[in-house]
Amino acid sequence: MKKYSQKVLTALSANLLFWLTALFFSSLEVFFRNLEEFTFPVRHVWWIMLAVAIGIAVVISAIEALLPGKAVLWIAAITTLGGICFYVQMLFLNGQMMEMMGENVPFTQETVLKNLAVWAGIAVCFLLFCVFLKCHAGEAKLREVLLLVSAALLIIQGTGLISTRMSLAKEDLNKDLYLSTQGEFELSPGRNVLYFILDTCDREYVDAALEADPDLFKEYTGFTNYRNCTSKYSRTYPALPYLLTEEKCYFDLPEREYIRQAYENGTFLPAMDDAETDIRLYTSLNYLDRDAYSKVDNVTSYDSGAFSILSVKNLVKAMIRLGGYREMPYLLKPLFYYTPDPINRNVMKVLPDHYFTMTNNDFEFYDRLLSEQVTVNESYPSTFRLYHLFGPHPGCYMNEKAEYDPNASQTDAARGDFLILSAYIRFLKECGIYDNTAIIVTADHGNQNEAEDLVLHSPPCCVMLFKPVAADSSKPIETSDAPVCHDDLFATVLEQLGIDSSSYAPALYTHEEGEERERIYYYTAQRSWGDGEIALREYSIRGDAADLSNWTLTGNDWDILYSGNAVSKERLPRS
Repeated sequence: MKKYSQKVLTALSANLLFWLTALFFSSLEVFFRNLEEFTFPVRHVWWIMLAVAIGIAVVISAIEALLPGKAVLWIAAITTLGGICFYVQMLFLNGQMMEMMGENVPFTQETVLKNLAVWAGIAVCFLLFCVFLKCHAGEAKLREVLLLVSAALLIIQGTGLISTRMSLAKEDLNKDLYLSTQGEFELSPGRNVLYFILDTCDREYVDAALEADPDLFKEYTGFTNYRNCTSKYSRTYPALPYLLTEEKCYFDLPEREYIRQAYENGTFLPAMDDAETDIRLYTSLNYLDRDAYSKVDNVTSYDSGAFSILSVKNLVKAMIRLGGYREMPYLLKPLFYYTPDPINRNVMKVLPDHYFTMTNNDFEFYDRLLSEQVTVNESYPSTFRLYHLFGPHPGCYMNEKAEYDPNASQTDAARGDFLILSAYIRFLKECGIYDNTAIIVTADHGNQNEAEDLVLHSPPCCVMLFKPVAADSSKPIETSDAPVCHDDLFATVLEQLGIDSSSYAPALYTHEEGEERERIYYYTAQRSWGDGEIALREYSIRGDAADLSNWTLTGNDWDILYSGNAVSKERLPRS
């Protein structure tokens, strides 16, 4: 009996290290550090994953203990080795890869081979050490060392996880709100502003779409296509919070703190709220803060403590994917690529009206539009609707007919989105509220154009289509090369709603072709995919934004101190 107990202890210590590292510590670290990306609450996640990991370890250990003592010892050595490799990969070998998003990072063959060489080196050294220890000190000593190694790594990881958990703000842990699809197509008989954000919709996609289909904008009567447009930022964060607050981000504050301060100081949403505008935002709640919740009419609460809201099976599968992406060698990471929204969608099983943004949601938006159509709610004095669609973002699976197509190009996806918007425009005309509705179609940013030399190699222009209230709806869409940018949208929205905009930059339609104007763009520069984002670089744009020679570095750059993909904080050489 004593011998069996000894075998159980040997097997259990190794299996606890392996399975707790693989399923519990790795996934919970990713989850805790990126809570803003996940909509399901923390309350049940930790104990479910702990129970799963311990349960697997206990069952496997009980089975292994039936084997001869030597077999148990060497299986324990190999299992401990697996736990060590996972730990080393997580702590030292991941660099600054985009661990949060689980993106399909294009690791080079050299990177993959070097990573495998490190794993092989650890394996060889550890197994040789075990053989040496057994031969010179005996099995009992080897067993003792394996137990100590497992215990030490478990304590280290446990301490680190507890520290991460204690650093989290209470409001980040309580996931009791979400943005619903309620009132998505309900508009006012008075004034309306529709604000479409097609993620990553660059001018090049629009030009290619028009070349493929010259009648693409046939329904867009009264619109102007501003081809000379720039965004403020090169990524969705912080572009979305900026577009709702006008508060700039320099990556000198943690993400949640910047967002909190942006809504605390911003006056854009409060101005509309004070005018009794019905405000509904169809994007991710992560881009908002509690100062905005009371002003946004589709923020919806639910009981985050209810166990019934979770699909345990899908939760476990999701957490395995999170952990696997963090702990696996580069060669196997493609098996664990993920994005948060599919995980949120599968884990949360009782929120049918939850609005999801980054999951090729364009199909579902289109289906809801065709099903519900546009209706007029007489109780709304005015409305503001922001729709954040997946657009031609990399990974889009929509063709020009707004149908699922895994082989669709980004231009195809852009054509599909413009088809969807054409349907929306037809519904507005049928309801008789097209003339009193202003429509903005833009992107959070153009092509990101990451480059290892930290500078742009193509101009990231973004789409900008605009129709004002009371536009001549008999006129086909016009084209303008006036220099415009996202700074112009705050006054544009407010003026179209009849609200004072004097504290903002002039509206979009005040700018003229040939105007001498400087626009500012903030580029999150990367050293490489492995090293990640290291600086926020400021560009000045004068003239045609489609001409890269008109983009010049101002010499202003800021170390990125807080980013999911940030690295060391050394100053950059000027370019």
